[in-house]
Amino acid sequence: MANPSILITQCLQNDFVASISVGESLPNLLHIGHEESQRLLGLDDEGPIGQIINWAEAQPQSRLECIHVRDWHDVLAPDQKSHLEHFGPHCLADTYGAQFIFSFEKAANKHIVSSTTLNDFDDTVMPELLDRYKGEPIRVGIIGVWTEAKILFLAYELATRYPSFQLSVCSALTASSSRSQHFYALEQLKRIVGVKVIESLGEFVEFLGGNMQDSLPNSFNHSLEISNANEIALKNADEQLLRYLFRECKSLKLRILDGGFSGNLVAGAHSIDLHGQGQAPHVVKIGPRQAMAHERTAFEQIEGVLGNNAPAIADYADLEDRGAIKYRYASMGSEQATTFQAAYQQGAEIDFLEKTLTDVFGDQLGRFYRAATRDKLDLFEYYCFDSSWAGSIKNKISHLIGQCPDEGELSLPLGATCLNLYKFYREELDQLSPTVGDYPVSYVHGDLNGANIIIDAKVNVWLIDFFHTHRGHVLKDFAKFENDLLYIASPCDDDVNLEVGYRFIDFLLGNQNPLVVQPLPAEFKQTPYERTYRLIQRLRTIALSYMDQHEREHLLEWLVAQMRYSVHTIGFDEPNERQRLLALYTSANLASKIKSLLSNT
Repeated sequence: MANPSILITQCLQNDFVASISVGESLPNLLHIGHEESQRLLGLDDEGPIGQIINWAEAQPQSRLECIHVRDWHDVLAPDQKSHLEHFGPHCLADTYGAQFIFSFEKAANKHIVSSTTLNDFDDTVMPELLDRYKGEPIRVGIIGVWTEAKILFLAYELATRYPSFQLSVCSALTASSSRSQHFYALEQLKRIVGVKVIESLGEFVEFLGGNMQDSLPNSFNHSLEISNANEIALKNADEQLLRYLFRECKSLKLRILDGGFSGNLVAGAHSIDLHGQGQAPHVVKIGPRQAMAHERTAFEQIEGVLGNNAPAIADYADLEDRGAIKYRYASMGSEQATTFQAAYQQGAEIDFLEKTLTDVFGDQLGRFYRAATRDKLDLFEYYCFDSSWAGSIKNKISHLIGQCPDEGELSLPLGATCLNLYKFYREELDQLSPTVGDYPVSYVHGDLNGANIIIDAKVNVWLIDFFHTHRGHVLKDFAKFENDLLYIASPCDDDVNLEVGYRFIDFLLGNQNPLVVQPLPAEFKQTPYERTYRLIQRLRTIALSYMDQHEREHLLEWLVAQMRYSVHTIGFDEPNERQRLLALYTSANLASKIKSLLSNT
């Protein structure tokens, strides 16, 4: 008979995680605080911890064993005196604070370990419970608090005492009083201890041999009236996720928004609660389970810094292979919102668009950029430059211009010529000097485009789609946004605009330091690129304010970042054929400049 999996809960006790109100005093020095408690328990105690405990209690002991570790202290015990003096009184035996936050009276698969120190194997029954599985490849999942202390120490002990165990921690089911320490500890668990860090509740349950659908509470609102202005048919799992996320409502109206990557549902939500009251605006994002879990984890790392101008995660859930995040926008009006891309294409005032970019790059994301540190980075590796892409590049070029020669320049429509980008990737890229250096690194959005900036009727500016958020090169967001301005937002629907576009790219690439903006030549006045350049000027001016390097380093960083996105655009679906031709022309000329620059290093 196969061995059961093991779920170990760590310090899920009132003194550590009990729900407290905003501003309420902490009961002791070790409580994780209102926000982290709410993240674990949810607003109505049907959050991720409740779901996982409900599932675990329903499992037979032959399939899952639960070990509940609790702090359990005696103020009169001499050997506990120093511990209680250091951390303050907490989890005193038989007090409310020492009680578990959940009840498992009916669970037959439970064991309780009372721990008096930071080591859960010291004078406890833990070895007795686990030694019988020594040498067996059983799966052990750990949840609870604190990630950087009790969770980390327990995982280390398990990894060293029982190297055959397969260990996992779920980021949604662990917490600390500091969000940054929580994520740093998760990285340490993964990198040093070798623990598998899982972001999705569903994946964690499956790791333990179960089905997440069995763990969801019986609180789907089957009477919820769901309508959407775009008449998009909802998948069954997506509809059930909505019925869970809006379980306290009687009606929900959705309006599909632009933004998000393919396969996702991104919708503004107007909901009416059971008392007939309109709720605060939300944006719901539903997509592949693992992707949604990753986005939630990425956003949680920056949520506190973005502040009131950013959304907050109100709730999230997994069902089958789908995941959903419910974002709350505290001050967004109920009127119809739009995207930056739509506003640009519909002819919004240029001053308004410039101000929006200042709000995004100077204020909201600027909080991260201003805190950048210089870290070692290989620009080519970071921006995915690799000769293995040569074949894909050739196919994209052939599809666009009819053929791609192995040698010689590329011939583009209207008599334009440029470096052979395919040959550059195939033969020359690997021969260039290394691009390793110390560059400014901070949190970046990672996929910033006009469709991911939302402007509401009150002219509040919001960001969505944090799937690609990470610590990375400061110029990444700027290069991505400028790329989309040039090859998606800027109209290029005839040969006249294409010919002007070639010359405009020559002008942009002619600047010795691209971040120091130059006046727009007269030949581009009264063309679509006049409006585009106003926004590029604003973008590059803001970008320069975050840089502290020499002009030569500015140039290399910007060229590599810009080329990363222009090359991708050659085969992108959204631009038309002429816009993709401009992207190809830009990519080839960027490659030529990069080659020249690196050959002189």
